[in-house]
Amino acid sequence: MRVGVLSNLRAGGSGARVAQVLSRLSKYPEVIRAESSSAEGAGDAIRSLADAGVDVLVVNGGDGTLQRALTELLCAGSAFRKLPVVAPLRTGRTSMSALDIGSPGDPLTAIDRVIGIARAGQVEQHLVQRAVLRMILEPDGIDHYGTFFGGGVIYRAIHLTHGIFPKGRAQGVFGSSIITATLLGRVLTGSASEVLSPDHVEVHTDGERLEQTQYQLLLATTLDRLFLRLRPFWGSGPGGIRFTGIAPGGFHHPGAVSRLVRGRSPTNGRVDRRYVSANVESVVMTFDSGATLDGEMFDPLPGRKATLIADHRIRFLGAR
Repeated sequence: MRVGVLSNLRAGGSGARVAQVLSRLSKYPEVIRAESSSAEGAGDAIRSLADAGVDVLVVNGGDGTLQRALTELLCAGSAFRKLPVVAPLRTGRTSMSALDIGSPGDPLTAIDRVIGIARAGQVEQHLVQRAVLRMILEPDGIDHYGTFFGGGVIYRAIHLTHGIFPKGRAQGVFGSSIITATLLGRVLTGSASEVLSPDHVEVHTDGERLEQTQYQLLLATTLDRLFLRLRPFWGSGPGGIRFTGIAPGGFHHPGAVSRLVRGRSPTNGRVDRRYVSANVESVVMTFDSGATLDGEMFDPLPGRKATLIADHRIRFLGAR
């Protein structure tokens, strides 16, 4: 199978881990390479790999680079006649998607394994199927694909992380962990914080309007686990989107928070309208606050509408 590597030269801030992978590729002259200086500019590089007929697309970058690659693969007018298998590496700041799919922490080990699997014709034995979020954002006119959507508080927490920690991997898992722990501490102690301010959001899941309209946490993902292996969703249902909403007051009990982050009902199954979690096929939200899709930031805009649909599945390559 023909392997192509898309590299975002600025991934992770410095691009150091991306550069390590590029250096390693000198061992594999048959691998087709394409580079971009940013996630946003990856389109031309991806199209060149499509023209080369790659069967396995290695994404040498972070969650933002993967999000751009998925959008190029799945959008109308995609250059790929047949969708390639996608193999994300953990060379970005957080690389949540690559971690969840099964890419080793060392990207050099990962690229060696991916190419070895392809050479041996064993790709089918290492496939990991995942639904992908399609986000339709109005009135922005944006139609993107990714794996993690966060609204309001998550958007503000990412901004806070980027403002406090130096550019690079410190803004990734390390910075996110510190900020998450700090914010949880403030919630549990009742300390005020602009970041933690609830947002007014009208939500429909699978066409049904939710009763709650104030949320302190709002997220939707097709991943099994997030960074630090957090799993803040416990709902049931056949849908490909894991949706969780927490209303004000939902974080005030340490026991509930402990259960929530481990993927267990924060109320031990009792009905409490402050908590909602379900596996659904669509989420439609109307809100004024900011939002993020795989780290791409969308600033607050009055009356914005985001529609999330899990209408595509992608074959990923797990190389553990």
